[in-house]
Amino acid sequence: MSRALLSHILHRPPLLASRSGARGGALPSRLRALRLNCSAAEATASADEAPAPPARKKRVASGVQPTGMVHLGNYLGAIKNWVALQDLYETFFFIVDLHAITLPYDAPELSKATRSTAAIYLACGIDSSKASIFVQSHVRAHIELMWLLSSSTPIGWLNKMIQFKEKSRKAVRHSLVMKMLEWHF
Repeated sequence: MSRALLSHILHRPPLLASRSGARGGALPSRLRALRLNCSAAEATASADEAPAPPARKKRVASGVQPTGMVHLGNYLGAIKNWVALQDLYETFFFIVDLHAITLPYDAPELSKATRSTAAIYLACGIDSSKASIFVQSHVRAHIELMWLLSSSTPIGWLNKMIQFKEKSRKAVRHSLVMKMLEWHF
């Protein structure tokens, strides 16, 4: 991903709704199971077959919330390691701005912090020619997947998550809104 494309993404408004409107087909009233089926098979080439293409690199995806300033924990726990990983894996590093809006926020400040976080990624050594850098809210599939997962995740599972408990305690009881229940998606 070139710096020009990164710049375009950072200045583009989030894609929160489908441009084409509703899609055909209704989902069942309750999604009982959501599974990703993966399979792998090793093929052996015979004498008259072409050799198999080289194996794809494994993928790494990770992100940091756009606080505007990367703290030591972000750098030592994540970003410093990303610099080495970008040479070994197909890497996707993103700014998790959707996570940042689960608590009250100032929109202009969040936008500024998002751009600042992207600049910090580059300054810390993330090479945009080796790694994909993007803003979470600019990828419509993240929002669509969140909707599917939130339709099938029991509240009991959320209550077992340390991060959810921590954010719930910080929220004022009367201001707890639905987005608090879904922040981790």
